[in-house]
Amino acid sequence: MSFGLLRIEGILRAVTPIHHGGNEKTGSVILLNRIKFLVDGEPMDIPFISGNAVRGVWRRLIFKDMLDQIEYEIDVSKKGGQKLYHAIFAGGVLETVDVSSSATIDVELKKRTLSLLIPARLFGFSIGNQSIEGRLKVGHLLPICKELNEYIPVKSNKTIYEMISSMFQTRKDELKTEREKDEQAVQMLIEYEVFTAGTQFYHKVMLEDPTKIDISCLARVIELWKQKPFIGGKSSIGLGELEIDYKFDGKSDEYLDFLKKKRDEICQLLDSLSH
Repeated sequence: MSFGLLRIEGILRAVTPIHHGGNEKTGSVILLNRIKFLVDGEPMDIPFISGNAVRGVWRRLIFKDMLDQIEYEIDVSKKGGQKLYHAIFAGGVLETVDVSSSATIDVELKKRTLSLLIPARLFGFSIGNQSIEGRLKVGHLLPICKELNEYIPVKSNKTIYEMISSMFQTRKDELKTEREKDEQAVQMLIEYEVFTAGTQFYHKVMLEDPTKIDISCLARVIELWKQKPFIGGKSSIGLGELEIDYKFDGKSDEYLDFLKKKRDEICQLLDSLSH
C-alpha cells in the first residue's frame, strides 16, 4: 500500500554558527552559498543550505546504519567492493557495458534490490548498468527571514542581514613546497561567512508513493540526524550543529524489524552486488 505523496515540513535552528560555502569569494572572504529570489520584484541573492547537502548527510547516515544493523562490512580492497561502497554512500555511476555480453538489465536483481535495500528506494542507487531512482525529494534549508515571507509559510520581521556574520581562522602555508633555508611558514588569515547561532530554517521534504516501510525508513533517517545533528563544513571545530523539529510522527520500528528479519537476504544481495 502506498500513500501518494507524503509531505513533511520542519523548523530547524542553528545551535552553533553554520558555514555552507559556495564557490564564490569576495576578496579573501569565503561566502555562504546563495540562490536568487525575486524580492519585491528585484533579484536578490539569499544565503541558504542546499537540499543536496542535506540529502548527502542523510544518505551516509542511513546506509551506514543499515550496514551496522545487519553487521555487514564492504570489502573495499576489491574493485567490486569499491563500486558497491561508492553506490551506497555516493549514489554510484552508470557504466557502459559490453553489448555482446551483459548489456541487458538484470530485472530480477533490480527487483531484489528494490525489495531489500529500502534506503536505495529513498535515495537512489546505481551500480553497473542497474539504476534505481530515489523517491525522496529533499528541499533546501531556507532561512526564515522577511525577504522570503512570500516563499515559505513561516513569516519573520527579521532581515537576512541580521542572520549573517563572519568568523576567522588561521592556517599555515604548509603546502608551499619551496621555501628558503630557515624560512618559517606564514600564518594565513581565513575569513568565512556563517549563519549566526539562533538562525531558523524552514525545510520541506517529499516522498513519492511511499509504502509503510519507506515511511518507517525515513523516520529512521530523521532519528539518526537528531543523534548527529550537523550540516555544513567545519563541524570538527564546533560549527554546524542544529536543533531539529519536523511535523512527522513516523516510527522507525517497522524498518528496524525488517532489517533483523531480512538480514541474511540483504547480506547475500550485497555480496552479489559487489562481484
